[in-house]
Amino acid sequence: MRPCRSNRQQSEGREKSPSGEVGVLLLTTDGSQVVQANEAASELLGYTSAELRALPPGHLLAGPQPSDTWRVDNEIAVLLRADGSRVACHVGVGRLELPEGDRLIATLRPRTEPAGQERIEALLRIAIEQLPEAMVIYDTDDRLLYYNRAYCTFFPYMPPFEVLDGCHFFDVIRYSMAAPGVIRDPLAQSDPEAYLQKRLKRLHEAAGVPFEQETAGRWHLVHEQRVPGVGFVSLRHDITEMKQLHNEMAEANRKLAEARETAEIARQRAEEANRSKSEFLAMMSHELRTPLNAILGFSSLLADEHLGPLGSEKYRDYGRSIHDSGAHLLSIINDILDLAKVEAGKMEIVPESLNVKDLVEECVSLVAGLAQGRGLGVETSLPNDGLMLMADRRAAKQMIVNLLSNACKFTKAGGSVRLCAVLLEDAKPPGGVAIRVSDTGIGMTPEDIAVAVQPFGQIGSVATSGRQGTGLGLPLVKSFIELHGGSLKIESEPGKGTEVELVFPG
Repeated sequence: MRPCRSNRQQSEGREKSPSGEVGVLLLTTDGSQVVQANEAASELLGYTSAELRALPPGHLLAGPQPSDTWRVDNEIAVLLRADGSRVACHVGVGRLELPEGDRLIATLRPRTEPAGQERIEALLRIAIEQLPEAMVIYDTDDRLLYYNRAYCTFFPYMPPFEVLDGCHFFDVIRYSMAAPGVIRDPLAQSDPEAYLQKRLKRLHEAAGVPFEQETAGRWHLVHEQRVPGVGFVSLRHDITEMKQLHNEMAEANRKLAEARETAEIARQRAEEANRSKSEFLAMMSHELRTPLNAILGFSSLLADEHLGPLGSEKYRDYGRSIHDSGAHLLSIINDILDLAKVEAGKMEIVPESLNVKDLVEECVSLVAGLAQGRGLGVETSLPNDGLMLMADRRAAKQMIVNLLSNACKFTKAGGSVRLCAVLLEDAKPPGGVAIRVSDTGIGMTPEDIAVAVQPFGQIGSVATSGRQGTGLGLPLVKSFIELHGGSLKIESEPGKGTEVELVFPG
């Protein structure tokens, strides 16, 4: 591609440095013709004295100036040199009376910038060169005026600025069109001239609103605008890393949303499966209880020989074994039915005011046989005979009996099982009652306790002790007390015993 040279570069070889003397022009009184020019004026403007006399003075003015520039004293004017470059001058105008007639005299003193201004401009140039944003400026004739160092980083395929300085916008864009993978617009390949016109339109109608653009595999935030008296200015900021981070965050959020949705579906399915399981257990438990009741009734008749002698003592023993096994199975089925109702949300409790002393005595009498068979006694401690609590009678009795039964099952003969009840005066709200069952049995570790409160949970020490159990007692107690709005607390240590506390709210 043919290199471009600007008017500025073409004139550098012909420009003369002003001598420093004041340029003087003698003009006709109406300012329409140069009559005479001194050497300093010729040197300043780049014309010979003869050329200045032949040139209308108005042609020396660059840009819009007052029509009476050559008549008003102390005017600052921009003068156009013969090579097309410009110089700002202080123009002093006076009137001379000469023998050949009156003349206007114009003195031309080139305007020099103060040293401070030069320093500011130098610092400004350095700052622009150090910007991380790529800057490019085209003048009002759509010719390249400037681009900074970052521009070369953004567009490494571009030739040096010295080659492009003064080139038309089309010539610069053609470099981008020739570089592989830079311009993604299909129009650049199918109709290059149409693409150039499209880009020129954008140059002339820059909206001044930032937009994102992908160029050569990088993403830029582009801000383009027209500046009156300057031309077109563009700033580009590389946002590739920020764009990648944004995309990664969006992808992470999408995956997170999918994970949440999957987890929610899984939760719903688990709840549905749990409800189905509970409903199935409830149905099966109900269906099993009917034949079990018949087995219990008939085995009791056989064991007691209500219909006459059986003829052998073994038959009576078999009848009692059948009855005891059926009763144990019925107890398990009842526990399963209760737990299934709780999990299915179908367990209903009817709280009423219960006398703690009467409730405790009834529960202790139900486990008296088990305690005596284990060589144990159950001690009770109550604050007074009038202590009351709000609870469902059947559920409260089942909870306390379960805790007392566990304490008796897992405590050796000679040990102790103790039940106490206390009024929780400092509770919020006040009036709650705590019932504590403690024993000196085999005890549990914290890990054992976590297993024991799960349905069908069997801890190692219990499983190897030969004690009868289904792993439903403590889970039922926990479920029932939570239905009452209360809490279950277990403290235990292997070999030293266990204390279980039921807290009934006031």
